[in-house]
Amino acid sequence: MIKARTTLQNLQQLLTLKDADVARLQREVADKRQLQERYQRNIQRMDELCRHSGASGSRTLPALALNCAGYKDALLQLKQSQQLDLQLAEADTAVSQQALLAASLRREVLMSLQQRTAADLAQQQQRQEQKRSDDQASLAWLRQQGPM
Repeated sequence: MIKARTTLQNLQQLLTLKDADVARLQREVADKRQLQERYQRNIQRMDELCRHSGASGSRTLPALALNCAGYKDALLQLKQSQQLDLQLAEADTAVSQQALLAASLRREVLMSLQQRTAADLAQQQQRQEQKRSDDQASLAWLRQQGPM
C-alpha cells in the first residue's frame, strides 16, 4: 500500500512536469504561428507597395524610371526573402506541432496510468477497511455469544 502511494505521488509529479512541457510547447507553437502571420502580412504589404508604385517604364524622366525600377526590384527581393522565411517558419511550426502532439499523447498516457493507480489504491484501501470492519463485527458477535 505504501508502494502504491509512492507510485501515485511519483506519477503526479511526472504529470505536473508533462503539463508544464505541454504548456511550453503550446506557447512555442503559438509564437511560431504569430511569426508566420507577420511574414504573411509583410508579403501582402510588399505586394501592395509594388502595385501602387506604378509602372517604371511610364515615367517621363529616365532617372525617375530607374529609381522606380530599383525600388520595385528591392521590394521583390525582400518579398522573396520573406517568402523563404515564411516557408522555414511553417516547417519549424510543423516540427513543433509534432512535438506538441507527442508530448500531449505522453501526458494522456501518464494521466491514464495515474488514474488507474489511484483507483487501484482506493480499491485496496476499501478492501482493508472492509476487512477491518468485518473483523470488528466478528469480534463483537463472538463477544455476544458468550463463553463456550
